[in-house]
Amino acid sequence: MGTVATSRVEACLANHNTSEFAELALRTLVATHKQRLAAGQLRVTVVDNHSTDEGMGDLVAAAEELRVSFRRSRWPAADTPINSHGDVLRDFVAAHDQATHVFFVDADVVFTSPDCLGVMLAEMEDSPDVWAVQARFHWDEDKQGPGASLDIWAGHPDQLWVGIGQPPERPFPGRHKRRCNPACTLVANTPVFRRVAEIIGLSPGVVVSADEDLAGFADTLGLASLAMRTHNLRYLLSAVTVGHYSGVSYDDPANPRDYKVEECRRRLAALRAGMSLDPGPFG
Repeated sequence: MGTVATSRVEACLANHNTSEFAELALRTLVATHKQRLAAGQLRVTVVDNHSTDEGMGDLVAAAEELRVSFRRSRWPAADTPINSHGDVLRDFVAAHDQATHVFFVDADVVFTSPDCLGVMLAEMEDSPDVWAVQARFHWDEDKQGPGASLDIWAGHPDQLWVGIGQPPERPFPGRHKRRCNPACTLVANTPVFRRVAEIIGLSPGVVVSADEDLAGFADTLGLASLAMRTHNLRYLLSAVTVGHYSGVSYDDPANPRDYKVEECRRRLAALRAGMSLDPGPFG
């Protein structure tokens, strides 16, 4: 692993039809990491999963304005029967084997403090058994208490369905697995991690077992998190806190999206006008 000063971090900002939020994530990431970008210690790529929303043109223009890479994924999200987010992340890791670290950023993340990446690199540097550092999320920390951003939903019981070649006859009980949340996570790009990404992947998975304590659902990066534990490697929660809107890619009456869009547009308008970052609220 490289030191903080010699790190070469490749950031992947994944998007599918949340282009206004992705532009906000991109602009705040760049605004808070100008020196690191200028020094070549951070490179940013927007990976778009074949978006068709109205904000797409502005996102492409922002990537060009800010001189970051923009490309489309191999999996048009509208044409796949599954969530391909983990596949996008796996492809990104495979394409950047020379990076010392990879930085996963969801489209609905907002950076509000300078050089979050530098803090996360320093947190990782002195802990050789740490494979990833995950940021905290403003809403979870404010509403549920310090540390609530780690292992969200872990241990939550659920009914799981798995069918191979035919629909399942009935569900079986299991629990949500602990995982490092890839919404805003720095990962050491080690041979072990790259091998896990290559063989197991970074997508979700269901553990099938008659033992309810073993059975369960591992969300995106969850199976990889379990695999890294077999190497006695751990992830930790950073001191860094970022905004994370959550739930912006779908309509959920219990978690309405409209006010989040309004907040996003207000922040975007301010940034485009050259105004300073707005630290909150988020949720």
